[in-house]
Amino acid sequence: MGLQKKKMKIFVQGLWHCGTVISASLAYLNHDVLAFDENKKTINNLKKNKTPIYEPGLNLILNDNIKKNKINFTNNLNKVNFANIIWITYDTPVNSDDKAEISKITDRIKETLKKAKSGKFIIVSSQLPVGTIKQLEIYSEKILKKKFYFLCCPENLRLGSALKSFINSERIIIGYRHELVRKKLTGLFNSISKNLLWMKTESAEMTKHAINSYLASSISFINEIALISEQTNANAYEVEEGLRSEPRIGRNAFISPGAPFSGGTLGRDLNYLNDISRRLKIKTNLINSINVSNKNHKNWVFGKLDQIIKKNKINKVCLWGLTYTNNTDTLRRSYPIEIAKWLKDKKIDTFAYDPKIKSFPLEIKKIFKINKTIFSNLKKIDILIINNKSEEFLKVSAKKIKNLNKKLIIIDPNYYCKQFDKNFDNYIYVGKNFIKPNIVNKKNDLNFNFQNKVVIITGASKGYGFNISKKFLIKGANIVICSRNLKDIKTAYSKLVKIKKKNQKILYFASDVSKITDVKNLISQTIKKFKKIDILINNAGIYGPKGKIEKINLDEFVKTININLLGSIYLCKEIIPHLKKNKQGKIIQLSGGGAASPLPFISAYAASKAAIVRFVENLSVELKSDKIDINAVAPGPLNTGMLDEVIKSGPKVVGKSFYQKSLLQKKNGGTPFNKVDDLILFLASDYSNGISGKLISALWDKWSDWVKYKKLLNSSDMYTLRRVTASDKGYDWGDK
Repeated sequence: MGLQKKKMKIFVQGLWHCGTVISASLAYLNHDVLAFDENKKTINNLKKNKTPIYEPGLNLILNDNIKKNKINFTNNLNKVNFANIIWITYDTPVNSDDKAEISKITDRIKETLKKAKSGKFIIVSSQLPVGTIKQLEIYSEKILKKKFYFLCCPENLRLGSALKSFINSERIIIGYRHELVRKKLTGLFNSISKNLLWMKTESAEMTKHAINSYLASSISFINEIALISEQTNANAYEVEEGLRSEPRIGRNAFISPGAPFSGGTLGRDLNYLNDISRRLKIKTNLINSINVSNKNHKNWVFGKLDQIIKKNKINKVCLWGLTYTNNTDTLRRSYPIEIAKWLKDKKIDTFAYDPKIKSFPLEIKKIFKINKTIFSNLKKIDILIINNKSEEFLKVSAKKIKNLNKKLIIIDPNYYCKQFDKNFDNYIYVGKNFIKPNIVNKKNDLNFNFQNKVVIITGASKGYGFNISKKFLIKGANIVICSRNLKDIKTAYSKLVKIKKKNQKILYFASDVSKITDVKNLISQTIKKFKKIDILINNAGIYGPKGKIEKINLDEFVKTININLLGSIYLCKEIIPHLKKNKQGKIIQLSGGGAASPLPFISAYAASKAAIVRFVENLSVELKSDKIDINAVAPGPLNTGMLDEVIKSGPKVVGKSFYQKSLLQKKNGGTPFNKVDDLILFLASDYSNGISGKLISALWDKWSDWVKYKKLLNSSDMYTLRRVTASDKGYDWGDK
């Protein structure tokens, strides 16, 4: 029987980041793990669930599997024969030039091989140069006279998301030499990932060098493009978007301008390739240049600081983020630490804040003063430098920072905290040109083109529904319009058909959205004609009964809920499978008065509109991974037939205040349709990709700037319906 028929015993050796993550993950996957490290303090801490490095979720998994006795820890190498599988997971140390100290790893592996019995499977995940496993094989056979089955399984653990990287691995690369290895260990690797990429041992070793070197070259390339952009009045982030739009490059390319790479991981593999090419006398000018480019780019922040210091009296600087990446607490090869040392040499007082780091080495404490909170000392500093991509930084209000320090200069190499761009003239990032960059400056700069898009608009026979139908038609879309009244929708069609172009198509239906059979027919006929649907505009709605709740007609109340709420839900339910098939889509829901504040005497309408907004929020979370955006639009007071209904009902029915407002609206014209048009076209376009689950006012929200703040919007509850507590208003009563 092969080992894959049962859970496996695994001896994991080397317990820093790579080793603790792999050993904990293997235990989580139901294997029996004995984890070894020479450092007794490390072992004692791990037994108490104290990890050597912070990794989200790691302590939780470790604690659970320690209790289940799925993982144990030892510093006794004599226990190596506990298992037939030995997994080498040392993090290969590097010096200040990113040169790997290889012998520190290979010497430890050799000590293990001396104590291990022949026939064991040795999986090497430590980052070592191509050819290392061959040398270990020769050492085992020639010196030790033993037979081991070596594998190279390059670790693909990203600091801050390492558990997900391993447990939900997209693929595993496995270098092997003997078919027995594949037969015996397929089960082990399949417990981690079903996508196994088997290859020669040396190919697997080289693949790791190639991946990291490629990522390093991408970073250096885009940073050089950004530097040229700075001097040529180009916007580096628009250039980035242009690159991502090219199918041969793609959306997931590693091409965001920003800080240089650091931490040692990428530089280590570059140095491996450089050393090998020199030894083999191979000219690799491109690979040799990557480290040089990255070292040059490290001077970007120092150059900006020098320029500022020459023109301003700079006494104090604050650093946000000290680790080389977010969601970790390691200061290994940290670029922010290099910046802090540079500032110290300039005799500038430096403060630092990083919530992930609980304790600092003594030599680091001498470089700066540690801030307890993100706002500590901001009133008295001259420059703020934002170094990594912590979500906490995104949530900081730019207005609050400006109230604390109006003259603050902000250096954000990664252009991560875009919320500061609008509020601070001295907001500096890699790729910023001399003219303040905006991805979108004005609403009028948006060039909407819906050619070949299929748009369904409900409630389209008259009023705003007819208006937005006309707008989509003008912008090149094929449209499907519907309303309950066949005569009215035919009239709307006859008007729209006069302005359509030859290649455009219009379908019309008499559909009651509160009837699921009508909705199913609408969607099926649209798919039959166009083979797809891209955009849904849920505009159909009625005011319903007006007056005090105890006096209204309950059947009319239910009818309002059915049209305004259930109608939209029916449409979403039927259309979403087709949007998923397209792998993208847009749903825009017309909301209105009563969604965010009371609308007395028109309760059915208000309740339905508030409910639909929460439905939009729910769907946005459900559809997040499907690239389907759904938002609600508050159009403001529109002069349509619904306004005439309110005025006709009179002040005794709808209330004196609302009646007077309606008369004034009728006189002054209400919200111009074009303001609502602009917002809906924006939400239906690619400009808004990723903005979802929001209630947006056509009148009051500066939505055209939102493209710069997508990450901030998506990580907050801004522009949503939320409960307001006493503490939200600054009171200390009422909340536990």
